[in-house]
Amino acid sequence: ITTPKPDRPDLPHPASAPSTPPGIEIKGLDFTYPGSEEPALKNIHASLAPGSTTGIFGPTGSGKSTLLSCLIRLYNPPPGTICINGTDLLDIDLDGWRDAATLVPQRAFLFSESIRDNLLVGNPDPNLLERTVSLVALQPDIEAMPEGLETRVGEAGVRLSGGQRQRVALARGLTRKHVVLLLDDVLSAVDHGTESALLETLRRQEKLTTILVGHRISALKHADQILVLDGGELVTSGTHEELVQRPGIYARAWARQMEARG
Repeated sequence: ITTPKPDRPDLPHPASAPSTPPGIEIKGLDFTYPGSEEPALKNIHASLAPGSTTGIFGPTGSGKSTLLSCLIRLYNPPPGTICINGTDLLDIDLDGWRDAATLVPQRAFLFSESIRDNLLVGNPDPNLLERTVSLVALQPDIEAMPEGLETRVGEAGVRLSGGQRQRVALARGLTRKHVVLLLDDVLSAVDHGTESALLETLRRQEKLTTILVGHRISALKHADQILVLDGGELVTSGTHEELVQRPGIYARAWARQMEARG
């Protein structure tokens, strides 16, 4: 007997979550936070192929994190606006979807336990530990700590740098079994060398349907497509090569970031 989902009591028999990287269709997505009068997303349309990588770029407040929240169903999107392999996201078993899709937020919560315990949350297989540490380039950091993996990170990871916290959170996301990976600006606090290493790690992972939010265009430029948001709207989309040729916020940001890097 299937237990009805608490958020969909009208749906006693939800559809199964995907077991392989799915295609995702976003069709006229509007979203307004409860209690707000101003929509955070307006009429978003996008098609994400199975196993593809999609970048999302835009200024602060443009709706990037809101879009990820709708995709992972932290908030329910309007019916029919997000479909997974042709099935309305709202019709898919919520627990199954949360297992199939992993969200790594920019400011992930860390438990005030050891680095080891934080890395193994959600996948308690100690045999994966060495691979996990290597995946996110944490080995040099851990070797520099007197207590190594047993170093306690403090409340919410206060004893770690911003980049270290992000990499611990990313490691947790990569070691979970999933077919959709949502990354919310998880490389914002690392240097460019570490960013390059982590992006190469992501490219070497088995194929997933990946959505990568970033304010550094260098983290997005190899995506199959990039969605550019501004004021909650999709203002343009394309590959990096196409977008840098179009006048607009993406091309201007790329020029500024290249100038800053020298």
